[in-house]
Amino acid sequence: MKPAAKITESTYDESAHFGVQRLKSRIIKQISHEFRTPLTSIIGFADMLGEKIPIDENQRLEYANYIRNEGLRLTKLVDDLIRLDSLEQGHAELQLMEYEIQETVRCALKLVAELALNKFVHISIEMPIEPLILKFDREKLIHALYQLLHNAVRFTKHGGLLTLKVETDGGYTVISIQDSGPGIMANDIPSLFKRFGKLYHHGEEIHGSGVGLAIVKHIIDQHNGDISVQSRIGEGSTFSVRLPLQLS
Repeated sequence: MKPAAKITESTYDESAHFGVQRLKSRIIKQISHEFRTPLTSIIGFADMLGEKIPIDENQRLEYANYIRNEGLRLTKLVDDLIRLDSLEQGHAELQLMEYEIQETVRCALKLVAELALNKFVHISIEMPIEPLILKFDREKLIHALYQLLHNAVRFTKHGGLLTLKVETDGGYTVISIQDSGPGIMANDIPSLFKRFGKLYHHGEEIHGSGVGLAIVKHIIDQHNGDISVQSRIGEGSTFSVRLPLQLS
């Protein structure tokens, strides 16, 4: 007698399937929204430039500059999405070497110098005189600090103050970036570092991709560090990055 055929039964978790589908649908809607707004502006201004209605040189330059800025914003969004996906998939390994943290911070500052100058934002810098040597991925850390500094300058009011501090605390180096912006609602802080997390001010959504801080969190986590936020409405926000002096 032949042995009875072995029957295997696979299980299908319908609720989990629909949960994943809902998440994918939400992400697609978020990405579509982030692309649609600048694309609509680009098409609108391109149409105006293509019409035979006479415009002066200043208007032409204004429209062309707007198209360029929106194109750059789309490029940054695409780059951020690719970078975030790479980090989440674990494909972006750290290239660890010993560097001076003060020099790395100065490099990140240079990337936001023009934006700060255009807004007349004064940047106060407090760093130890003695070099602090840490082992980290310089390119990734510069990117994380740039994201934080760019946000800080962006949300600081015209002619306001931004304070950057580097100090040691036990076995950590702490980099703090304090802006003088509108502040963050307490109930918004937990979602800040989530993908497509959004900020609101006076009930209105603050423009942004919702990807940059998620990238920052991944990079700091990779370095066995942590990032925290302190904020009060009307008094600005302070983002603090803690990096271990020695990576385990």
